[in-house]
Amino acid sequence: MPTVVRTSPVSRWRWLWPVALLLLGFHFSPAGPALDRAFLDHASRHPLRAPPLPADSALVLVDEQTMAAMSAQGVRWPYPRRVFAQLFLALHQAGAKRIVGDFTFFEESDAMDDQVLANVAAAVPELVLARTAERPPVIWDADFVRQHADYFPTPRTGLVEFRPDDDGIARAYPLPGSLAAAALETTMTEPGGLLRWHGGLEKLRTLGVPVLSAAPFIAAGEPGLQQVLAAAPDLEFAPMARALAALPPFPEEFTRQVRGRVVFVGANASSTFDVKALPVGKVESGVMLHWTAWANHTAGGFIAAVPRPALLLLALGVALAIGWAGRAQTSLRGPLFMTGGLVVLLAGGAYALLSAGWFLAPATPVAAGVLALLGVVAESFWREQARKREIQAMFGAYVDPAVVATLVRHPDAIRLGGERREATVFFSDLVGFTDLSEKLRDEPEKMVEVVNAYLEETSECLHRHGAYVDKYIGDAVMAVFGVPTALPDHALAACRAALEARQALAAINTRYAAVGVTLEVRIGLNTGEMIVGNLGSARKKNYTVMGDAVNLASRLEGANKEFGTGILLGETTARAVAGRMATRPLTRLRVKGKLQAVEVHELVGAPADLTAEQRAFLDCYLPAYAAYGLRRFAEAAADFGRALALRPDDAVTAELLRLAGLYADEPPPPDWEPILILKSK
Repeated sequence: MPTVVRTSPVSRWRWLWPVALLLLGFHFSPAGPALDRAFLDHASRHPLRAPPLPADSALVLVDEQTMAAMSAQGVRWPYPRRVFAQLFLALHQAGAKRIVGDFTFFEESDAMDDQVLANVAAAVPELVLARTAERPPVIWDADFVRQHADYFPTPRTGLVEFRPDDDGIARAYPLPGSLAAAALETTMTEPGGLLRWHGGLEKLRTLGVPVLSAAPFIAAGEPGLQQVLAAAPDLEFAPMARALAALPPFPEEFTRQVRGRVVFVGANASSTFDVKALPVGKVESGVMLHWTAWANHTAGGFIAAVPRPALLLLALGVALAIGWAGRAQTSLRGPLFMTGGLVVLLAGGAYALLSAGWFLAPATPVAAGVLALLGVVAESFWREQARKREIQAMFGAYVDPAVVATLVRHPDAIRLGGERREATVFFSDLVGFTDLSEKLRDEPEKMVEVVNAYLEETSECLHRHGAYVDKYIGDAVMAVFGVPTALPDHALAACRAALEARQALAAINTRYAAVGVTLEVRIGLNTGEMIVGNLGSARKKNYTVMGDAVNLASRLEGANKEFGTGILLGETTARAVAGRMATRPLTRLRVKGKLQAVEVHELVGAPADLTAEQRAFLDCYLPAYAAYGLRRFAEAAADFGRALALRPDDAVTAELLRLAGLYADEPPPPDWEPILILKSK
């Protein structure tokens, strides 16, 4: 009896050690920080209290309107340096208090344009520019700054590099030496931290921050630049600076949105590729990061993260509190209420603390509560069994029993209701099935036997390479690689299965040659993100995939008829197997119902299995295709001609040879793209 009394309290807390180990593993795994980032992103988009907003800022962006205006003048991105000189000069004449240029100017440029921009930018004292740690400012090297020291009393450049989180999203900003710090007129002592977000560009407009196109300013700056250049035809700095200082200010009606403001200048057009993944949107203009950091320092400060060791101490306290609530182990009510209350308190407190400038990452303390609850209830066995029986009953109607087996072994492997996954979809369809039906019209059993033999061989090829056979539609097969269980290299597995399926069909043709069977198969493969989940009714369910990537695979199967090919790959699939499978690009294809064109590839085979004729053909075809896309049509025609000589019946090569010859004599317009529109499904 004394032994029981002595050991009973210990046995009640025995779960604490495995829970502590699991919690440590979670805390130092990628999962905890990923959940914390997701929480922070959501809270940033929906703050309890909007962060203070500076009243004297504006953004001027090289946007789509700017691109259109400059294109009308025959100017393409990246713009000549003098265009930026016009832009900065116009903002100066418009009375901007500070001009922050988020441009690094690393592109090749004309030396005279470089000198024009360097002199104009230096003579605009309120202008600061971007730089990187590896390279000094292109237009202001050390000699230039030394020669014009009066114009550089303080550093006028700031670093634009930042370190995104593991998911590629920028959430924190190191302020010292940064572009945002260069925009400040006062001494900066704050180290930076997590950013308080005001929203994306559209939200800033609703908050009253002017978000303006650079196009009017570029146009308005041209006369002033011409005056400056006329005063200093030799591009000497001193006369250019004097001429710039003498320029009159712009009328107030043109400048009221920038006069007296700190103006951040950056790029936002899609073709400039200056976008960043930010918590407030999938992508935003890169200058938004620096503007937000400046706004944080100017009005309200950054967010400081609670140290991670402190989170572990808090998590331990949560686990002990739940253990105390369940110490009698007579009911789950106490631990459940305690866990629910603590989770709500932690999440709500973390959400509220963000508005006070602190980020309490909630994942580890919340995980401690959940793990502690599981420890107290001791992993109720009957509930787990009931869950397995429920899943078995729900998924008993699936076609493929492998799905049910996977769910029984790993109940969390498939989320009911659907989830986004990346996978590769396989569609195949028999060519010659109608002829087969006619030949075997009086022998339906034989026709079924042939089709079943084809489906059996194809399914075996698919299963060998880890596919889930989704469904049979007559003589067509749909399969998926990468679901329900993960397949690390699903695109390559799909390509190998497709090649084997065509070889298996050749054996079937040999087997049934006596009855006149000659079948071919068309296969379409495409890789991408798709919805994986359940479709159907209460009586019949199908675990399947759907989405644009699935639809494209189906269209590619049918497109084989247009190209005279056997296996077509989507662009993503071809990229995934590059170097491990021999493919050849055919064209950029725009299928019915889609505006975006994708490059279509034919799967030729594994490199080690290619014949000498196939290698010789690809050696001619691939350079020809590359030259064709680069508008070197005469060169492409010559190579296509050599390729066609090796494979005279190749319809794609013949058509590309015809077009290359046509375009060599009469080039297409500048906006020409090698796109084929597929009107049929």
